[in-house]
Amino acid sequence: MTDKHILFVDDDENLLMALRRQLRGKFDILTAPGGKSALEKFKETDDIAVCVADMRMPNMNGLQFLEHVQKISPDTIRIMLTGNADQATAVDAINKGHIFRFFSKPYEAADLEQALKDALRQHQLVTAEKTLIQETLAGSVKVLMDVMAELSPTVFGRTMKTKGWCDRVATELQYPRPWELGIAALLSPIGMISMPPDILARMAEGKPLQPLERDIMKRTPEVGRKLICNIPRLEVVAEIVHMQNRNFDGSGFPEKGPQGEDIPLGARIIRIVRDLAEIGDTDLPTDVDFAILDRHKHRYDPALFTKIRSMLAIVDEDGEIPPEGREMIVRIDQLRVDDFLLTNLETTKDRIVLTHGSFISEVQLERIRFFQKAHTFREPVEIKRGLHPAAKSV
Repeated sequence: MTDKHILFVDDDENLLMALRRQLRGKFDILTAPGGKSALEKFKETDDIAVCVADMRMPNMNGLQFLEHVQKISPDTIRIMLTGNADQATAVDAINKGHIFRFFSKPYEAADLEQALKDALRQHQLVTAEKTLIQETLAGSVKVLMDVMAELSPTVFGRTMKTKGWCDRVATELQYPRPWELGIAALLSPIGMISMPPDILARMAEGKPLQPLERDIMKRTPEVGRKLICNIPRLEVVAEIVHMQNRNFDGSGFPEKGPQGEDIPLGARIIRIVRDLAEIGDTDLPTDVDFAILDRHKHRYDPALFTKIRSMLAIVDEDGEIPPEGREMIVRIDQLRVDDFLLTNLETTKDRIVLTHGSFISEVQLERIRFFQKAHTFREPVEIKRGLHPAAKSV
């Protein structure tokens, strides 16, 4: 018997009893006498792998019910079992209910059992593929972030700040797929890996770039798009990253493209939040920071700018709100994974290894330990301990 549930939905109690007897010991069977009670089963029970529904039921027919199931539990494999076997019903069941098999009453017991076995196998394939994609996605993003952290700790620190703000904005704006915005924020600077190290170093020190260097910098989103497109399920993220420097009035990069509200919402959000991270030194932006951005109105969606300002801006310049957690002063060798830096981590020769506002990952901690062998750090450093890094919410 499988540990995955099969749910039968029919208003005929006698049929449900017969199915339980017929399939006892072969499958883990659940039953419901109608669509409404069956939907409650989905709230109460995990791992409903297969759902078999009758077409003709009062209040909610089988097609309506299976459409609900497709929305609330898309991985559940759907089968229709009905005495109404006309062609229109079958077509609607396939197109709207996205069913796996269609059975007419009366049915052959052996055929039904085989269909249930096939459906369980299909569910296993679907969920295994989904898990594989999620793990591949998470792993790919982590690799790119580790590369960015190694290449430019300063840029990485700003990116983590941008990610945290985007998470908050996504929640308050009810962004339709918040994980895409979060990943886009994390990967927004990834195109910079194409830039020469000396240019990145000057950027980190706040030194001005030459015209040719500024042109290279302007085109890094295109490099980022090409990198991200190689990762499954990140097509939308790649487009957000590509359009992050596109101004609301249609100027900016890329030179040809959408303008106004035709620019992806995620790109319009990142355009604002990333610019805030670049000009501000605190963990939350002040109203003064927004006033600086407001000098370049052509860059930003005005309605979105006003909303984000109301969400994030601190009016009192001395009212910085630190993240929750226990504030500590520690030596470098006392740092742990997931510690949140309140000060820059830098050597006595002014080399920044990791900027304030960053969580320390396993890779970064190993890098710090390696640096300790050849360099002397300024210490102690201020941290907060006991937080859950924003990067892990992806």
